Parts: sequence; structure tokens; C-alpha cells
Amino acid sequence: MKPPVLRMIALALTLLAGVEARAETTLLTDVTIVDVEAGSLRPGQSLLIRDGVIAEIGTDVAAADAVVLDAGGRFLIPGLWDSHVDIFSSQEEPDTALLLYLINGITGIRDMGALWPIAVQQALQAQIETGEVTGPRLVLSGAWVDARPGSWPGMFLADTPEEARAIVAQVAAEGWATVKSYSMLDEATYLGLAEAATAQGLPLVGHIPEQVALGTAIAAGQSGMEHFGRVAMACSTAEAQMIVDLRAAVAEAAETARLFQIMAGRNRIILETWDAGLCDRVLARMAQAGMHVSPTLVVADFYIGNWPAPDAPRMRMIPAQLREAWGRPDFRLDAMTDEVRALAAQTIALDRRTFLMAHRAGIPILASSDASFANPYLFHGFSLLDELDLYVEIGLSPREALYTATVAPPRFFGLADQDGTIAPGRRADVVLLDANPLDGLAPLRRPAAVIIRGRVLDRAALNAIEAQLLEAGR
Repeated sequence: MKPPVLRMIALALTLLAGVEARAETTLLTDVTIVDVEAGSLRPGQSLLIRDGVIAEIGTDVAAADAVVLDAGGRFLIPGLWDSHVDIFSSQEEPDTALLLYLINGITGIRDMGALWPIAVQQALQAQIETGEVTGPRLVLSGAWVDARPGSWPGMFLADTPEEARAIVAQVAAEGWATVKSYSMLDEATYLGLAEAATAQGLPLVGHIPEQVALGTAIAAGQSGMEHFGRVAMACSTAEAQMIVDLRAAVAEAAETARLFQIMAGRNRIILETWDAGLCDRVLARMAQAGMHVSPTLVVADFYIGNWPAPDAPRMRMIPAQLREAWGRPDFRLDAMTDEVRALAAQTIALDRRTFLMAHRAGIPILASSDASFANPYLFHGFSLLDELDLYVEIGLSPREALYTATVAPPRFFGLADQDGTIAPGRRADVVLLDANPLDGLAPLRRPAAVIIRGRVLDRAALNAIEAQLLEAGR
């Protein structure tokens, strides 16, 4: 799935044609600034944006050259981040995906899939930064490394520590933000990958490989883990035996179907052997190490059939051929055993219980959705808001949920001009809301305006983008 480089360099996102978006110096007046970290409000503020950066904040700010926008007391939050997406699973995906993020107030995304060449991804990233393409800030973290034959096209493949070290050198040379481990690496190769990533100064993120214990990944210095199921598994007194059983099957060159059967059987074992005391100790160790987690809890909706109606706006905003493809049988659902289906509700409940424990233990959470055209019924933009609603349903406060999508991501990514605060010198990626999000997250669903690197998309512009997406999806 490697589109011609020239196509992406020329990408103009035609869906934005005709939509007005101001990029001049802007003075936002009578705005209530939301401090997500402190959980406090600063009403009656004026905010001056110049050259894509917040230049000044105060009660008496003026600029003769500024376009003045009266916020009418509305609430301003840092732009949202989705810390696990895949926008490169098809040639046309960014055309739709980038706009879906913007209408949902998401001004930054971390892409975790390398299905396109790095040069093509970097070309789009550069176009976004220069303003040639209007879209969320893009962090490229899709340099994923797996054992042969690989789970997806475009992966780096390693079966030995030496191969892993060579791949990390290539990843560093190509300019990726991180190294991403994947599911089928053996322990020796994984440890070689981790050692090489540390030596190159690259964070190691991604899956905890199925043959590696969570404690081993913590000791190896993995900075961030994707998805949450391995946390619950580490809270099982049988974690070590489950890993031993899989290693034995791999050593015997068992067929893929047999390996999947072994991994699917873990759900029952975890439910029977999950231990709260052990879990407290595991979570404390994760918190002490600072291992970040991108939970993607919303992925469970796909497996239990919690899908939107065909006429839901989010369905109508994606390409018609994609809707048709999503309606066909899916290999992931076909691979589910009767036992997995029967235990699904209990497994999801245990993951959510463990998630709340992880949050209370101080483990940094990065709000994430795993949205991709390759993942049915996980929607760019919309699914991140679903994920945040899940966090509140599980027990986080609205402020705590917001923190996972506004403050935690840019700090984890080490961005020099963003840290989840609204302050002078920070990049002007902010969202204006009609109501206080600290009281509840419903206002996120329809922002009054989205400002992306100083470019103002007011409600009229957002409505126009929605209309064009709906028209394109017919």
C-alpha cells in the first residue's frame, strides 16, 4: 500500500475547498480559559494569536492589526490529541481523516502504522506544518517491528537481536519519532530492540510482545504500551505460565491458528486468576517507571457489535466503499471462539476495573482510539470522544479524562511548543466550547470553533466541512 510520492506532495484536501478559515493575527476576547491541569477557570480573558502562536493573554490586550473575535464568555481548552491512530491504511484515507479530526476538536494525532513510506508521511507532515494542508499536528510513530512473516504490510521484520539493532539504526536514520514493538517478537529479539532504542535515544513504544512479560518490558525501559489487555494479564497469577505455553507452541512451529487459539484462551485464565493484590504491585511498578498506556478501550465496541446505525452522521461522513467494506465479514470477528464471545462482557468489565486502578495508581494515560479505515467502526475523530466518555463512565472526572487528551500527550511526545497549557509562547492549537467541559464532556461534541496553529475554523466553517464530508460520502 505505497502510493506515489508525488501524489501526496500534491495533496490539497479538496474537501476544504471553499471553506473560509482565518489565518490572520487574531484577538479572542471575553474568553474563559480552562486550566485542565489545575481544574480551574480564568474568565474574562483576551488571547492574542500571532503567527500561529499565542502571543499574549490578559484582561487588557489590544492589537491594531488583529481580527477580533468575541468569544462571549465561552470556554477555551487546549486542542485534543488522539495518541493512537492509523491514517495511512489506504491511499485516500488522509483526505477524510484529517477533516474528521478537526470537526471533533482534535488538533494533534500520533500515527502508529507505517503502511506508507516514511518520506511520503513526512511530506504530509510538512504540508500540515506550513499550512498548505489543514489538519491536526502529526507525530509519526509507526516504525513497527515484528517477527517474520509480520502481521501487516510495511513492517520492519526481525527474528534476532542483531536484526533488531540494525532496524533501530535505520529507524533513527529515517527520522521516526519512536520505535514500535509488535506482538510476535521473541524475548531475545525484543530485548535487543529495547537496548538499541535506548542507545539511539528513541523511545520504545508499542505492543508488549505476546512472549514477553509486562515486568520484562518495564525493566527494558519501554516508555509506552499500546492497548490495555496486557495490563490485566500481568495482574494474573498465571501470566508466566501463559507465556511459557505460547513459547512452547512457537518453538514447535505450531500453525498460526494454534497460536491464536492459545492467545484467545488467555481470557478465561485471566478471569480465573486475576489477583487484586498482585495488580496493585504491578501497577505501582508501572507508575514508578513512568510507563505510559494508550488504552484504546473503545476497540471493544467492534468485537461486541456496538456499531453505529447506517444513517448515523459519522457513518455517512466516510466513503461509501468503506461502509460497504465494513459491512462484509471480518477476519478478526471470524477468529473469535465461542468461549471468547461468551466471556466478552466479563473480560471488558475486568479491563475497565483494572484501568481505573491504573489511573488511581498514577499511571499516565494517553487517550487513544486505534481509529483507522482498516479497523471497522473505529472512526477518526469521533472514536476519541467515545473513548473519553468511557473514561468518565469508568470513574474518571471530566477534568481527569480531558487531561489524558490535552496535557499528557504533548508532554510525553516532548513537544517544545506544547505542554497542554494555554500560555504565551505555546502553539495556538485550541478549541472553543459553548459550556464548561469540567462539568461534563458533552460540549466537546460540537465545538464553537477550532483553532489550528492560529487558523480559526469557526462554527460556520466546521458546518461547511461537515456538509462536504456528508456530500462526499454519498
